[in-house]
Parts: sequence; structure tokens; C-alpha cells
Amino acid sequence: MPVYLYWGNDDYLIERHINQLRRSIVHPGWESFNFFSYPFSPDHFKVALNDIRTIPVGAGGRLVILSNCTELKTINNALLEQFKHILKNLPESNHLLFTSLGSLDQRLKFTKLLCQFATVQEFSLIPSWNTQKLTEQVKDTASSMDISLSHSAAALLASAVGNNTRLLYQELEKLSLVTMGKSIDIHAVETWVTITTTNTFQLAQAICVKDANRATQVFTTLLNHNEPILKIIVTLSSLFRTWLAVKVMVDEGETDSRAIAAVAGVSNPNRVYHIKQEVASISLTRLQHILTQLLDLEILAKTHEDATLCTSQIINLCH
Repeated sequence: MPVYLYWGNDDYLIERHINQLRRSIVHPGWESFNFFSYPFSPDHFKVALNDIRTIPVGAGGRLVILSNCTELKTINNALLEQFKHILKNLPESNHLLFTSLGSLDQRLKFTKLLCQFATVQEFSLIPSWNTQKLTEQVKDTASSMDISLSHSAAALLASAVGNNTRLLYQELEKLSLVTMGKSIDIHAVETWVTITTTNTFQLAQAICVKDANRATQVFTTLLNHNEPILKIIVTLSSLFRTWLAVKVMVDEGETDSRAIAAVAGVSNPNRVYHIKQEVASISLTRLQHILTQLLDLEILAKTHEDATLCTSQIINLCH
């Protein structure tokens, strides 16, 4: 079926797939006659319906794109019926693509009709805390580019780029060039990739395991990248409050991930499993103590903005 729906917040990956689809359908010599792209609106929807019913000019097929589909409920029943008729009679040479940064409202007639006929693909960013899936993404992306790399290289690259898909492709292309098509090992990643994606989550992990040297290193790196001290502390407090809430529920014998997520303010219950692992080796008392120290540190940051003084307090959090 030549109808597609691409949705999700990974705009770069959506852009890549749009370009791939465009190249596979539209002949470059006839692109001005057979390729059309509009931001979604009722008026543009009408224009797109006219475009998609027109047979391709010259060689290749025709592709019409309606992007950022957020106003689906503005489509009236008459247009909806017209759309339904077109979907049922769309020639194989004509392709219609809808894109959206979020999932479509499944209650709408338009959405139900579209999903009935369309090939739906989700392109959502992997949460930065899910290192396992980020590593898998690196491996899958490398495989799609016919690039071979070791597991340790994939893990380090995932740590370096996080969920920045654009950067991932750029780094893989660079590594493929400098290694001249050979398998990429961890040494190549260490040599050619700038590991600058230190984040507050890594700082929190270092504090949890009482690694003062690592905590100091991460904190200093964040400051060197112009991360505001107060923002670092507020993020730390938010992380530790979540960890404390999960720890309390686990210690009380709660096993239902949804119940734990509701109390801890975690939007995705699947994340609870990972948080349980993160707090397994730290006591409830220490989590409470760290939160108290972070409150003192927040007051200090608001009144002094002294990096050296705050670094000393970060070290104290590890004790």
C-alpha cells in the first residue's frame, strides 16, 4: 500500500527515511513535477489530495508529503469521505506520506482510517538512561551502513553520542573512513570520537557508588561545558528523589512496576526495572542523607556560585 505514516520525536531519523523513500520513488529528472511537500492544514490537505490523484509525469513515481500532522480533528466528514475514496483507489505509482512528531489521536476517525491503509513506522528517541538499547541502536545502525564494530566499541560509542541519532551517523561515517572499512574496535572509538557527553546522570551514579574521583571529574567536565551549577544540582535532586521513592516502595515489598512508577513520578513503568538496579546497592538512609546534602548544596549555589566550594560538597556526597 503506497501510504505511509512516520511518527516520533527522532526528527533526524524521520528525515533520513523520507529521503530514502523519495529516492526510491521519484526520478531525479522529474522531481519538480512529481514531488510535493506541505505542512499539514485543512487547506494543504485539499491540495495534497488533488496532487496524489494526478498520475506521475515522465519517469518514476509521485510522492506527496504532509508533515507535522497535528490538526487532524479539523478535517470535516466530507473531506474524510473523499480521503477514504482516494485511499481505496490510489494507484501504485502514487505515494502519500504523513509525518508527526507525536503519536496520533487514536480516537479520531481520520487516524483510524489512516492506520487502516498506511504502513506505520515509529521513530522515537531512546531514553538516555537506557544504555542497553542505545548500544543496540549503535549496532543496528552500523549494520545498516555495512559497518562492523565490536561490542565494546558499540558501548563506548553509545556512551559518547547518547540518543543523538544525527551524531551517531556522523561518527560512524567518520570511523568507517579512518578505519578504511575494517572492523571498528574500542581503540578506534577512543582515538577518533570526542567523548564529551558527560551528564548529570553519570554524576549521580558516581555519587551512589562513592567514587569521589569520578564524581569530581564529571562535575568539572559539566562546568567546563558551561552547564550551570544550579541546573546540575536541581537535576541531581530530581534523580535522587525518584530513586528514594522507588527504594521506599521496594523496601515495603511493592512489586507492581505501575504502582511504583505512579508514586515515584516515573512516566514509563518499564524504567522502574532499571531504577531498581540503580538503587540496589545504596541504602534508604544514605539516599535520604544525600537529598538533605543536596538541599544544602542548592542553597550554597544560589548564594555563592563558587565552583571550588561546590566541588568540595560534591566530594562530601560520596562519603
